[in-house]
Amino acid sequence: MFTLHLFSLIAMASSADKAMSPLLFAGSLTAIAYAGTCLALYHAQAKLIFRPLPHLMSTPADSGLPYEDVWIPVSQETGADLEAGTLHGWWLPNPGSRQVLLLCHGNYGNISYNLERIRFYYNLGFSVFAFDYRGYGQSTGVGPTEQTTYADAEMAWQCLTAVRQIAPEQITVCGHSMGGAIAIHLATQQPRMANLIVKSSFTAMKDVVKGRAIYRFFPIEQLLTHPFDSLSKVSQLKVPVLYVHGDQDRDVPSFMSEHLYRASPDPKEIWLAKGANHNNIATLLGNAYGETVKAFCSNAWLQSARQSFG
Repeated sequence: MFTLHLFSLIAMASSADKAMSPLLFAGSLTAIAYAGTCLALYHAQAKLIFRPLPHLMSTPADSGLPYEDVWIPVSQETGADLEAGTLHGWWLPNPGSRQVLLLCHGNYGNISYNLERIRFYYNLGFSVFAFDYRGYGQSTGVGPTEQTTYADAEMAWQCLTAVRQIAPEQITVCGHSMGGAIAIHLATQQPRMANLIVKSSFTAMKDVVKGRAIYRFFPIEQLLTHPFDSLSKVSQLKVPVLYVHGDQDRDVPSFMSEHLYRASPDPKEIWLAKGANHNNIATLLGNAYGETVKAFCSNAWLQSARQSFG
């Protein structure tokens, strides 16, 4: 509908060019250029939002971590698309630990670009399952789109709970940046998970785009087909949630996590990492962040136990 409207504006302006004064003619050209830019943004947005890379730079073995490759068939029952494919992931079992962390990475690269994050959570005592969305790394199939990333996270969840028979109450879901929006969506569908960690994420994609000066003059809400609207979903959460954000984040400002926190029901926590940016929280403040995660997961487990036993 939006595309058809733009074409009609361009056609109307072009047909009237000959009857216009020079000033009106210049205005017509400006309108055509603006409409053309909107049209280009509309069609290019997937490439601007999703930035997958196909080649894995390294594996957990390069960091001395035990792991196994996991392959998950993409079924046509997901409702996200009609073409089958395969998701690729890494399973890092942590001997003696009952805690599992499902990692939803951000919009750039693939799981190998998140190896430091994987190692961080593994060293905290979690068994870790990290996976790539369709179109990222070695995962295949039509995508990525907002809906396919949601479906892919659901399939990763089912791999842990249905295939590996891990109890939902043992699984922490953690999402970074765009992965935070994916993790929030998964938590609204799977309220039995142990808890949720949302790191350096945003209220909605439109808010991120509007924060870029170059896009401020475009009708972003009408153009976006991948809204990733977390703010409208967090009120539905039934799991403990921890929001983590660097207070020097220039990609996604920390006030967005504060907005998500305020809109979320209890139990909830927020931790603003002083001096950290979008990607270096664990590197800059690893000990403090690790203690925050461990304390949160412990408190969430105790609260869940109290609710279970009345």
